[in-house]
Amino acid sequence: MRFNLYLRMFRNLLIICLCVFGALTVHAQTAFNGRVLENKTRIRLHGIRVENLNNKLKTITNTDGTFGIAAKVGDLLVFTGFAYQPDTLLITDMHDREIFLEPKSNVLKQVTITDSSGRAKANPNAVQYFDPQFHGQPVVYTRDKDLNYTGGVTVRLHYWSKDERKKRKAAQTVKEREISEHISEIFTAANIGRYVPLKGNDMDNFLLLYTPEVKEYTDKHFDLVPYLSACYQNWQTLSEKQRNAAQIFGGKE
Repeated sequence: MRFNLYLRMFRNLLIICLCVFGALTVHAQTAFNGRVLENKTRIRLHGIRVENLNNKLKTITNTDGTFGIAAKVGDLLVFTGFAYQPDTLLITDMHDREIFLEPKSNVLKQVTITDSSGRAKANPNAVQYFDPQFHGQPVVYTRDKDLNYTGGVTVRLHYWSKDERKKRKAAQTVKEREISEHISEIFTAANIGRYVPLKGNDMDNFLLLYTPEVKEYTDKHFDLVPYLSACYQNWQTLSEKQRNAAQIFGGKE
């Protein structure tokens, strides 16, 4: 009997200690604050998604462009939003910061592609690019000394070389970033408002909680309408505190 009493007392003490530790951990997080503006015009940007890549927390800028997110020195923040080029910020101190985003432009800039491996030096007049259909291998269009196209192409296969692995990895990173930007363009208040009856802060919190990651969005079974329906049903089960907690701690419940 006495042993059972001691056991219950120890269990209760352990639960209390865990609760106190959890509370201290939450309050120990420092909020990094800032404001997101459009470059040159200084227009305050609302609805910009802010993600801490270190602790995976997310938030969305308010109507005046301000945001607050749990972070520490050394964390890396990513800013993405419709019609703006994504940007990153390495936190070097905890002072409030202004972040300027560049509007996206539809004008295509000239791109010069060079081969750092030295394999193209044999034919300095060759014009090449790296074809994604051949795992990013260099594809060379053959030309004569006057740079006239003579017909045919040469695919230089160095699939297992160190340079090619780096190129494939870089191509994958670019692809994931493009998909992430596409997700940000789809999951806006204007678009999602056609499927779920939410507005204002509720819509901002909903987007923060349920905007899918790249892996989830690219899954072959992903379907936007059923996904939003399931998310809205889950949203209705959350308390007001759980919904508002998205502005501070982010992530899915």
